[in-house]
Amino acid sequence: MEKESEFWYFLIQGEYIEEQGAYGNFYSYGTHCGDALEKTIQEAINQGLSNPVPIETARLDVLDEFELPEEAIKLAEEVYFKPPFHTFPFADLEEDNYFVCPTGILKGTDNDEEEYELIKEGFTAFDKNENGIYHLELVVSSENHVKTFFNAIDLLPTVDVFWLYIKQHWDGEQTELWAASTLYGKKSVVNFLSQNQNLTIENGYVDCVVHSKVGETNLTLDEHKKIQLHTKDETVFEEFMEGITESGFEQKTELPNIQYDFYHWHYRPANSLTRNNFKAHLEAEGFELIDYWTDKVD
Repeated sequence: MEKESEFWYFLIQGEYIEEQGAYGNFYSYGTHCGDALEKTIQEAINQGLSNPVPIETARLDVLDEFELPEEAIKLAEEVYFKPPFHTFPFADLEEDNYFVCPTGILKGTDNDEEEYELIKEGFTAFDKNENGIYHLELVVSSENHVKTFFNAIDLLPTVDVFWLYIKQHWDGEQTELWAASTLYGKKSVVNFLSQNQNLTIENGYVDCVVHSKVGETNLTLDEHKKIQLHTKDETVFEEFMEGITESGFEQKTELPNIQYDFYHWHYRPANSLTRNNFKAHLEAEGFELIDYWTDKVD
């Protein structure tokens, strides 16, 4: 039986005409958020928006009183647009360095206590805690996200183990820990991630963890697409921090990010696998289910 369609709203932003940016309000049906988003992006392009990116979203079919605006026009079988496009000088966007969430997560439309414009690329670093662990968090925008994660893997002294967490909020199942028995070394892990980018790096329901035995180091790309380093080795910590600084990221005392400061939605890309098919794919790739549990909900 085909899954019932979901109905989503998207605020889409891009380049409209020469030296002009624009944003517009779109509404789309899809089997899941990523499916609806892909249809919306294509129709935004058809309407003359270049390099469109999603800025905000909301799921509408779960709302009791939502009705499609009367002025909305039908662009395709399952996509609607509420005209007009709202234009602005594109130079303003570049000067503001507007943050675009990496694929897999989107800001919600609900009002937040913080201003979204506060989110910027950068990192925070924390000295050794009571458990002897150094901790670093790195926030990266969509454009630089994949490249930066691969560069971060390269900064590790070794890569000895790789595992994935499939999170509970994907279809409301338990969180599962899957470990790779066939992946060892930086090249092997990067190749797997490159070939399965839409299932892993761009999947808003998955944590990717790269482990080095040196300093019991974990490099994590979490479900909120934040890159985190935990290590007991001070040299690993300092060299990693030096490497990302040389890549152009600035250290900050505070790091507003989508995880804690803003209402948000997780999603998977349109061309990705369902949860069950993803697990079957992992088994075929030599992964093993190590553990599973129900996350505590605050």
